[in-house]
Amino acid sequence: MKKTTHSCDLSRRSFLQGAGLTLAGFSVCSLLPGPWIRHAMAGGGSSGKRLLFIFLRGGNDGINAVIPAGDPDYSAAIRPTLYIPNSLSINLNGFARLHPALTDLMEPFNAGDLAVVHRVGFPNNSRSHFDDQRVWENGDPAQSKSFEGWLYRYIQDSALAQGASLPALTVQALPPVLMRGQEKFVNIANPDTFNYLPAEPKRSKLATGWRTQYTDLTGLEPFRPALTDTNVKLVDTLDEYESWDQANWDPKDPNSGWSLFPVSDATNPPDPQGPNGLKFATGSYSFFKSLKICALSLLESDASTPNGTRVAGTELNGFDTHDAQGQAAGEQATLLAWLGYGIRSLRVVLSGAATDPRAYPAVWDDTVVATLSEFGRTTRENGSFGSDHAAASCLFVAGGAVSGGVYNCDPSTWPAGVMFGVSGRYLLMRTDYRAIFWEILRDHMGAAPTSADTVFPGYTGLGLSQLGLIA
Repeated sequence: MKKTTHSCDLSRRSFLQGAGLTLAGFSVCSLLPGPWIRHAMAGGGSSGKRLLFIFLRGGNDGINAVIPAGDPDYSAAIRPTLYIPNSLSINLNGFARLHPALTDLMEPFNAGDLAVVHRVGFPNNSRSHFDDQRVWENGDPAQSKSFEGWLYRYIQDSALAQGASLPALTVQALPPVLMRGQEKFVNIANPDTFNYLPAEPKRSKLATGWRTQYTDLTGLEPFRPALTDTNVKLVDTLDEYESWDQANWDPKDPNSGWSLFPVSDATNPPDPQGPNGLKFATGSYSFFKSLKICALSLLESDASTPNGTRVAGTELNGFDTHDAQGQAAGEQATLLAWLGYGIRSLRVVLSGAATDPRAYPAVWDDTVVATLSEFGRTTRENGSFGSDHAAASCLFVAGGAVSGGVYNCDPSTWPAGVMFGVSGRYLLMRTDYRAIFWEILRDHMGAAPTSADTVFPGYTGLGLSQLGLIA
């Protein structure tokens, strides 16, 4: 079907592409009023609970991120250039130790706000980046080619979008499978160009012109209100994002005075030993900017109303460390340092502790931050001073309502030989990732217990054990 009687001096397609909404934003091509539109038009309520995810793409080496130092199999004999001795790592519980690059995570860990979870995965993974990332995101190992996300299904089933102007938002190059489905949510590919292409006066003309775009639509009169509402939502979304003035938001650490989100040389903390005398390499700026937008979206969501973002997420690429992975320093260490600083910054700013003239209300107690990664790495170092695709890995869950501590990495949950428990090469899984995220959705986000099989197909028949991560 085709839309009729349209005229505009700026192509809507070029407008959408410039704004970053094509494929990632609202489904303006659909002529049917889907669930998202109906929810947006209907009004309603939701809890103030929030979820922020960070996908560590490439397969994070969990054995070096959360080191099973109490296992004698972890040694320089099997990891000649990767092995991290106790003198360099950080003690967690006497058995598990943290990679030294993750030192910033000790603040939330010591406060009881960080769960460090090891041996997470799913059975019989393919060790293919593409397939295993999709399974982690679509929630169904039996359907590795499915592109519908479990987080999307949760949002639809729970009507989280009901009455919200911007219920979910992701910030990365392409919309993640986690959020994909029939209805579209906003993905910001470039935070600095997510705006109208034209300047004034065309900008105002475009913003106001779309509000009556479908007034003269013929043949599909029943859908005219929904279509008009969709266009209005597009304009309102850009206006809402612009109102955040993200470029001028620079919350600071209350103790060091450093920027919590270093997105430029000017906001990058000084470090005489760091690259160019700064704490982080310039390659980190896009990650910190994405994390900053996610945090800002949750803060701009009024804690007392449902008129804002409840789900946000981004990604950190580069964990496919086949070559020159490094020990206490190196490729993995660089990425882990960014991650650790980022999660600590989220805790500071979302708890209201940042030095910030805007003085947003604290939402940390209502927020869970969780990491994902498609698989871990081989127990033995490879011939290129790195590690290869494997099975289980670790993840981190942070938040004011999280039961902090170490899970699946102590003498009672880490038996002898477990590092070679799969095919004599890979760390054996103990906890299915679906059990972790279903627990977060049910006990934190408020998902109905009866919706488990909708979110994760076949979940109730799996008999999975949960860890009690939510207080």
